[in-house]
Amino acid sequence: MRIVAACLLPAALLGCASIQTRMTETTPKAAVTVDSRIELMGVIQLLSDYFLVSYLDSSYKLEAAEYFASCRDHPAVSKFSELSSSDFSFSTVPDAFIALSDPPMLEQRYPPKPEVTQSAGGPKAYAEFLSLTRAFASDCGFLDFYARNRPYYDRLIAQSRPSVTASTRILSAYLGMPLGSTEVVLGPLLHDGGFATRYDSDDGKASAYAFIGPASIVDGETNFGTSERLQPLISHEFAHTVINPLTARYSSEVGASAANFDGLVEAMRREGYTTWDQVINESIIRAVTARLTTQERGNAAGEAEIADELQRGFVYVPALISALEHYEAHRETYPTIESYYPNLLRVFEEATSLS
Repeated sequence: MRIVAACLLPAALLGCASIQTRMTETTPKAAVTVDSRIELMGVIQLLSDYFLVSYLDSSYKLEAAEYFASCRDHPAVSKFSELSSSDFSFSTVPDAFIALSDPPMLEQRYPPKPEVTQSAGGPKAYAEFLSLTRAFASDCGFLDFYARNRPYYDRLIAQSRPSVTASTRILSAYLGMPLGSTEVVLGPLLHDGGFATRYDSDDGKASAYAFIGPASIVDGETNFGTSERLQPLISHEFAHTVINPLTARYSSEVGASAANFDGLVEAMRREGYTTWDQVINESIIRAVTARLTTQERGNAAGEAEIADELQRGFVYVPALISALEHYEAHRETYPTIESYYPNLLRVFEEATSLS
């Protein structure tokens, strides 16, 4: 099924304007993208039978499996299987890839985060994986595959753009704070959910990324869903770019309630969270998205979201909902979530019986 590309070698790419390694449509508030780095990541994960690859057997996934079948035993795939069996999983993987330049060079655009290299087994193992991934991109004709799917990527972008624009605007208004440079990366091979990361440039400007997987198959193609599905995901992921730094700023207050984590360790570990500050971030953000759901889609939808969070073990969400209702009613006093944040932290200090 492979199509011979006009330009396969890095030197030749200079003369191939039609081959873009990033398909993007920019909105006033966010960019909607299918990114070559994340697709390269997704292909390697697909070949390694990684547990967070999309379970949907879309035509794109089947095409990728067939196109790259001869590379299933490539050293990059074997190395990822090895690393992902320990700690190189969940959000650290897209975090690592988005910090690189486009394939096949994959040079560091941002210094790798310590937690990323640590999860990969240290700087040496991380560098080895990147070297093998560069080889995979060249050996297995990745740019050819990516270029031939450009019309498909364009359809995904057009499909999701309106919901992304609306969701970003609504979240920024609720938090009372700008989100900076935001980019929704649609990953047709990603799991039914999302991840987020943020990088700061030398001039202090922040770039926030939300990685979103598809929800269903429509007429054989992956579909990322309506605004009802995308808004909570996008709001959740971009809220991390505001909430996480606030939690880090109030580290002493966070530490004061850390004993409450003891009764939640197992439930949170099943959700992929292993530290108290992660639980605080997730609980606050899930409460925020539930409030946005209520405001946009009504009480029944909001209550269903809260019930789901409780079932997952996020026991602080109802108390945080009450705190956020107070925030909403007193925006003249608390114009931003930053100004109200100490009140949210008091929920974790006062509701000790919840854990």
